[in-house]
Amino acid sequence: MTLPFDYKMLMQNRERALTQPEDAMFLRQASVTRLLDRLYDVKRKFSFILDIGSFKGQLANHLLAMSPSRHEDNYNLFQMDISKKMNAFAHPSATFIHSTDMQLSKKIAPCDLILSSQFFQWVNDLPGMLIQCRNNLKPDGLLLANFFGGRTLQELRACLTHAETELSSGAYARCIPMVDIKAAGGLLQRAGFALPVCDSDLIQVTYSSIYELMSDLKQMGEANALNSRSRQFTSAKLFQRAGEIYAQQFASEDGRIRATFELVTLTGWVPHKSQQQPLRPGSGKNALADYIISDKKNKN
Repeated sequence: MTLPFDYKMLMQNRERALTQPEDAMFLRQASVTRLLDRLYDVKRKFSFILDIGSFKGQLANHLLAMSPSRHEDNYNLFQMDISKKMNAFAHPSATFIHSTDMQLSKKIAPCDLILSSQFFQWVNDLPGMLIQCRNNLKPDGLLLANFFGGRTLQELRACLTHAETELSSGAYARCIPMVDIKAAGGLLQRAGFALPVCDSDLIQVTYSSIYELMSDLKQMGEANALNSRSRQFTSAKLFQRAGEIYAQQFASEDGRIRATFELVTLTGWVPHKSQQQPLRPGSGKNALADYIISDKKNKN
């Protein structure tokens, strides 16, 4: 079976992104900020933390600087990435795990918090990854991850497919498939997480042209790494025509084109007896009709 993503190409893309200006990482920063906003509302300490797809270490650095008093003095931090070069950006106190297939290593101790910022869209087996996370978390452990969801780059997808179909007999997949928010919530439940929550944020960015957008994706390390991508030279006519369609269908009054990015955030807890539990069917002591009748009497 052919896997969706070429991890060797993904590794190269992410390594090239290391040398790009910080301005190109605005979506990664938005991803980190949204994760930490959600984590800040969790009033507990975490002593074993795993960061999956650590990249330049922004998430862990912000987490440990955010409120040191919320973490144990002897916390254990694991940072994991597909590229060995990310070790240079790991937190000084972290244990760095290099994983070419992004499988959770046995070197990682059971955790009470697993985080991932803007990486799960590249996982070849997302259901399997969620199960691995579930198995590597302690009881009442928390998984908090976000990634690009199904509405990401919907405009670019439509324009490239339209242009390539118009110019040739078919179209290659030039944008990676991404998980729909409803499917993501179902995957959390299938993996055995309790209290699952799945939500999304839409971020719209404007560009001067389709070329500026594609350049931004490359600088972020989000260029096409599909195994099914075309290995042939892509004609400039394709991007020229796609740019024309983009300008016709998705441009604002000032002529700039818009691009949609959807950040899907998953929150799930490993089951524990201390968590709130639903009541058993039939265990209610009051009938709904009693409240309805009472309400009518109050109105009279």
